[in-house]
Amino acid sequence: MKFIFKFSLILFVFNSLLLKGQDVQFSQYYNSTIFSNPAFAGTGNNTRVGTIYRTQWTNIAKPYNTFAVWGDHAIESARLGVGLWIMRDAQGQARTNSTEVNASVSYLIPFEGGWSFRAGLQLGMINRNANYTNALFGDQIDNNGTTGATSTDPILGYSPSKTFADIGAGGLLYNRNFWIGLGFNHINTPNQSVTNVQGFDLPMRINVQTGYKISLNGTGGYKNYRPKGSKEISLTPTLNFKNQGSNNQLDIGLYYTYQPIRFGIWYRGIPVLPNNGKPNNEAIIPMVSFIQKGFTFTYSYDYTISSLTTKQSGGSHELSLIYEFRVPYKKSKANHRTIPCPNFERSYEHY
Repeated sequence: MKFIFKFSLILFVFNSLLLKGQDVQFSQYYNSTIFSNPAFAGTGNNTRVGTIYRTQWTNIAKPYNTFAVWGDHAIESARLGVGLWIMRDAQGQARTNSTEVNASVSYLIPFEGGWSFRAGLQLGMINRNANYTNALFGDQIDNNGTTGATSTDPILGYSPSKTFADIGAGGLLYNRNFWIGLGFNHINTPNQSVTNVQGFDLPMRINVQTGYKISLNGTGGYKNYRPKGSKEISLTPTLNFKNQGSNNQLDIGLYYTYQPIRFGIWYRGIPVLPNNGKPNNEAIIPMVSFIQKGFTFTYSYDYTISSLTTKQSGGSHELSLIYEFRVPYKKSKANHRTIPCPNFERSYEHY
């Protein structure tokens, strides 16, 4: 029996693959925080620029590839932080593509006792498009499998595209050692169908990030005061929970810093909370970073432990590079501005 796919069915399938999928996930969520929560904008020393690249499931014919560049800056005089996130994502054999540009702003509210709160807002635009040039069609399949012939399906000349607005918001509470943030993305739940089919709304994504830094060579009440020029030695457990539609995911782990090296390991999954009726065990994620002269280079690898094994998927690789400009330390302001999670700390200064 020969397999025949009608134009409308193929378009519906590709449209579903493109638009019903969840947002891109980064294992290095700590190096891409403004992607999940605009309140993180401006929480660095002064100005940061970074890039992150992820290739997912390298053993499949066309891996999922994501590349992003970002930057943020603190405007201390106005208690503001501003940030910009630009991301390109290419998915699957049909190369369904997504381009996102988001601008973030946060406002700092200092409290007594070393606590601070930031409220953030994010506005942006997202473009979705599909390229069916390398897709497999019904006239390329027979009873023996794929024929290798060139398809004559008219969809090959069709490249649907759609651009829509996106809104996000978030909050961040922190002190020298602890932080917890709550972010909301796609608050407006826009229709993202490239063919304007109803029911393809982008679900709102909720992110919760928290962590606690334990300094192993500090002194003082917070154990976070180090002499100027001393190396950072610390242990930091972290957690990242995200929900989007019916999907829930949790990254939980810790990292150890012995400057200039940082090692970490995370588990991704929620065994007691299945995703769409399937077991929720996804990956073990080791990480290593090298920190030197304002640069932080990080590599992580997703070792798959789900039903899609690492042998089948090839796992996922992630690389990031961040540069943080050093500025003179101003104690009265920095106490309420920087937070202790990775790449947000004045490790070279004397508190």
